[in-house]
Amino acid sequence: MSQLKEKLLRFLRENPIFSRFLKNSGYMFSSSTISVGLVAVQAVLAARLLGKESLGLITLVMAITTTVNQLFSFRMGEYVIRFYGKAKSENNRDQIFSVIRTSAVIESITSICAFVFLYFMAPLLAKAFIKSYPIDLSIQLLHFFGLTILFNLVTETANGILRITNRFKIQALLQLIQAIVTFTIITLAFFFGWGLQEVLIAYFVGKIVIGSGPIIMAIQAMNKDYGKYWFSATSHSRTSLKETLHFSISTNLSATIKMIASESWPLWLGVFLDTGSVGIFKVAMSVVNLLTIPITPLISTAFPDITRSVVTKQWQELRRLLKQITLLAAAWTVPAALFMVLMGKWLVWIFGKDYPESYGTMLFLLLGYSVTNIFFWNRTLLLSFGKANIPLYILAAGAAVKIALAFIMIPRFGANGEAALLSGYFTVTTLVLIWIGINMIRSAELLDRTTEAV
Repeated sequence: MSQLKEKLLRFLRENPIFSRFLKNSGYMFSSSTISVGLVAVQAVLAARLLGKESLGLITLVMAITTTVNQLFSFRMGEYVIRFYGKAKSENNRDQIFSVIRTSAVIESITSICAFVFLYFMAPLLAKAFIKSYPIDLSIQLLHFFGLTILFNLVTETANGILRITNRFKIQALLQLIQAIVTFTIITLAFFFGWGLQEVLIAYFVGKIVIGSGPIIMAIQAMNKDYGKYWFSATSHSRTSLKETLHFSISTNLSATIKMIASESWPLWLGVFLDTGSVGIFKVAMSVVNLLTIPITPLISTAFPDITRSVVTKQWQELRRLLKQITLLAAAWTVPAALFMVLMGKWLVWIFGKDYPESYGTMLFLLLGYSVTNIFFWNRTLLLSFGKANIPLYILAAGAAVKIALAFIMIPRFGANGEAALLSGYFTVTTLVLIWIGINMIRSAELLDRTTEAV
């Protein structure tokens, strides 16, 4: 045992980047370990309490709100990590302040625009996506849940600051608080026999916690690192408008396409089917999400370390890090996926008698989610190189094929059709982005060797 411990400690000393990655991921994972239990239980309670129709309605309301918000979002957290990290490596405080201010202003404007759009377009959105319920009720729920957009006014910028400054412990704590608050309200709703509105309030309050919390903590972090007056300090450096627009628009389009293809499944099912089908798919996703929750902390903690390696041109360290985090993700994903195949019917049964069809849907989803789970860094690597346009092209091509097939697959095969399309989209686009990213590392190494030889 002592020899194993000694070998492990030596390995961590010899791999400082992976060691820091594990430490930061540990903060997030410790929170996620507790959160995953709470999320799983609250998903079961909500499904049993509401039934598939009402569960589908709540899922659609949250999906519409999230989709509108992300359509207007420029993913400023990724912008902060990319350009704050670069400015910090150059010890350029003025540039750091400029990056944060630019990000906060852009995100504030887009968040307000998203809320205004949702408020006035709610009647059309409700009519297009929500069936089986009175349109007035759907509009009221959209107006209410849409307020979460304002509580997330500059949350992306804030999370970017917390991640690039290695304050993952704070993010982990906020995620845990959100999980506890949402779980508590849904549990009370279940035992007291409350209904749809109380469950929606639970998710609403959770959104406030996870939206406003990072903003408060990011302000405190910047005050601690740079003084209270950093935001109003005179800056002699300006971020490149061209570079800012190019990166922001590319990440917006890339993430928007990804969202339309892979994250807006409730909307596709709402258009072609009904709220009951959304509820069935939601249960399948709740089971599959157990596969992804332990990996989610790795995504947020890997980006800063991958970016540092790219910026400093430490290619061997980058290769080693990618290999190590891939093996780490596979060590969880493969056995967990096999367990879900074997025990999936029992897992679905826990959610209640309304969801037996969810098991087949879950099986279709497992392949795609397993691939993207293991190679979770595929898009992150290209963003670290500043090549946000490449994921845009790949995801756009994949999304175009998926959307075209949706008009055939979903009406014919229902929720299973969407699950098959989603799984195929994840698998193909992930593998293509990995191939491109690895080739970019090879090209960069070759260029550096050629430059040194000259």
